[in-house]
Amino acid sequence: MGTFRLDPVTPPAGTVMAASGDAGMTGVVLLHNARWFTRIRWIVVAALVLFGAVGMAIDPAFLKRYGLIAPGLWPWHLSGILALLNLGSIRWIRYMSARTPWRMIAANIWFQIVSDLVVLTGLVCRIGPTNTVVAFTYLFHISLACIFFGRRDSFLVTLLSAGLFLATVAAEYLELLPHPSVLVVDRLSHPDMPASLLFAIPAVFVWLIVWYLVSSLSEAVRRRDRDLAAANERILRADKAINQQMLRVTHDLKAPFSGIESNIQILKALHWGEMPESVREIVGKIDARSAALRARISDILTLGNLRSVPAGQPARDPVSLRALLENVWLEIEDVALRKQVSVKLAGAEVIVPGDSRQLKVLFANLLANAVTYSRIGGVVDIAIGKRDSRVTIRVADHGIGISDESLAHVFDDFYRTPEAVAFNPNSTGLGLAIVRQIAQNLRLTITAQSEAGNGTVFEVWMPAG
Repeated sequence: MGTFRLDPVTPPAGTVMAASGDAGMTGVVLLHNARWFTRIRWIVVAALVLFGAVGMAIDPAFLKRYGLIAPGLWPWHLSGILALLNLGSIRWIRYMSARTPWRMIAANIWFQIVSDLVVLTGLVCRIGPTNTVVAFTYLFHISLACIFFGRRDSFLVTLLSAGLFLATVAAEYLELLPHPSVLVVDRLSHPDMPASLLFAIPAVFVWLIVWYLVSSLSEAVRRRDRDLAAANERILRADKAINQQMLRVTHDLKAPFSGIESNIQILKALHWGEMPESVREIVGKIDARSAALRARISDILTLGNLRSVPAGQPARDPVSLRALLENVWLEIEDVALRKQVSVKLAGAEVIVPGDSRQLKVLFANLLANAVTYSRIGGVVDIAIGKRDSRVTIRVADHGIGISDESLAHVFDDFYRTPEAVAFNPNSTGLGLAIVRQIAQNLRLTITAQSEAGNGTVFEVWMPAG
């Protein structure tokens, strides 16, 4: 038995949020980056606390044997400062949303980066700018700036990092820094400026190379994202225009077909007995074809109207599921009686939040499908259940079923399996496409299980409230 799961997706808004700033990032993406940055910072805070704790726990004589000196309390001081700055950033971010101006979110990230660079410079001062590789930790922020910002702003971060680092080198030469407290060095020795520059200038040069490479790659990715967003915007607009045109044309066809059907009914009522059998057969075919086209027009209009529903929070009115399913069954009962198909409805009454109009259309199509593709004398089982925090509605028939190859396509527009075409040539192929669209609108999950020749089970999952 094959299974296919239709998960809820966020419906397209119809327009792509305009990018702001030279980075071409939307406010949503930048806000996500700002929040992610604060989470990463807690890892650094924890690392500094652990560094200080380990330094306090280990015997200083043991550390000195390996050329190290216990750091004392300064890692905890830096971690405290960094934690306070991070809390300030988090509090600032709480007042932001997807509608917050891009510049405000960028200002928050700038605050975080500058704060980090200041704290990092303090760390470099304590450990030593030229006799360790700690200065290369500036590269983390240079790389992140290339991701968060455009080339201009990321270059400013690179220059700021270089300026702070060179300032520590100069301060070390001028003996303005406390002696590094993690390495055992000669306290009487005086740092040599040429040697310091020999280390500092190549380091800054490496930073500039890293900035150039990362910013170039980031800019290329952003440019491609902007092109894709623009192409997607054009596709959405074209699809919307085509959909509107289709709705207009389809709506214009309703009146002529209604006239044809009305005239056929008049012809059958007034002159049916006068017609020869050959003419009756022709009129009957016209009537059947008109009814099929009217059903297709109705389904196209229904699907188009459902796709025109604006994106956003779906309606959450209280809906009585059992009463809704009973009403739906009454509407298709005549079709079921003609095929001698019976229904069994099980499950207690359940009230769920939702859009009653769209839910009625969804279950009407599922039940109509179950009846249409059931064999004469078949049974359709409907069960209402509850699992965890979700309600399930199960619609099962014992009809022709769906092959494994076709199951993944049954929700596509106008798709019909070969078995369905042979069993019911007059179907529009839009019933399950309507079900899919409503599931997207209401953010429902639908599973389909089927085996060719042994019936199909559709299960709709929705929140209990």
